Amino acid sequence: MPLRSHSLLTRFSLLDTRSLAAARQATSGFWPKHTSVVLGPEDYALELNRAALGRTILTCVSCTSRIRVISAEPTADFTLYVPLRGEIEMLIDDEQMTATAARPLLRGTVRSFVFEPSPTRCLVVDIPAATMRAAASAVGARLPSHVSIDAAPAAAVIRLATRLAAAANRSRSLAALQRFSARDRGARMPEPIRKLEDQLLDVLVHAGGSAAFQRRPPSDHCDVEALKAWLAARAHGPVRMTELSKRAGVSQRTVERSFLRTGCTPLEYLRGVRLEHARQMLVAATATTTVAEVARAAGFTHLSRFAIEYRGRFGELPSQALARRRGGR
Repeated sequence: MPLRSHSLLTRFSLLDTRSLAAARQATSGFWPKHTSVVLGPEDYALELNRAALGRTILTCVSCTSRIRVISAEPTADFTLYVPLRGEIEMLIDDEQMTATAARPLLRGTVRSFVFEPSPTRCLVVDIPAATMRAAASAVGARLPSHVSIDAAPAAAVIRLATRLAAAANRSRSLAALQRFSARDRGARMPEPIRKLEDQLLDVLVHAGGSAAFQRRPPSDHCDVEALKAWLAARAHGPVRMTELSKRAGVSQRTVERSFLRTGCTPLEYLRGVRLEHARQMLVAATATTTVAEVARAAGFTHLSRFAIEYRGRFGELPSQALARRRGGR
């Protein structure tokens, strides 16, 4: 699989599959039970390498597709997401957050969450709640919650997580320790790995109260009506979601969710504008007007798809609408 050359923790291969069902079954054994669907591209492939360390469990996840994962149960444990490529959109107890290559994300105790990684390679650090509480208590820090990690703490977290993965993969004894209980494994953990784990936990709990590590307000302030007007003015040409996202100053998923609150996706709205435009042109057609000309002018590139969508919306083919217009002259 082409993902393998980019993977970490290669000594600890757990799963290498193109089956979403197999991935769901395997990951439900150690992550909260969930449902999942591939959003595209369709050539889904997943590789998981997973190593139990002294106080945490480290997983390297490589996925070729954007997927949507919806949890089916709450969890009290903590999970740190450190994307090395791509990004992860999350809806955590109705709060929208994003993990990127420059901004790791720590997820705390949750009732429910929706997890949408893009094609990504990500380090995931599972931290038992008891471990996080002990680390916070040892330095007199408060227990963190769901937080996006910025600035210096972000750089430290990324550096420590990647060094931890490299150290784990170099360790000849760690593979044998996977058979041990958590307590015995912790007692026998190689010192370099133990130190890196401690440093990572220390950064997380120390930064928990800092301004760079505070929970961010949901980034859902998206002016949908302004975006609709912008789309309508440009409906005759190609429009990309990245353009909408950049114009709104929020992520693509935020744009999509904001549109959904009005009853449609951005593409559905754009399609409706184009179809209405096509209908107006057919109503005002001249003797030389053709369906292909109308389709192109309205922003449709595939004539057959235009005909299907037009009939679905108006109950007749565009050629029938054009014939009726000419017959009424």
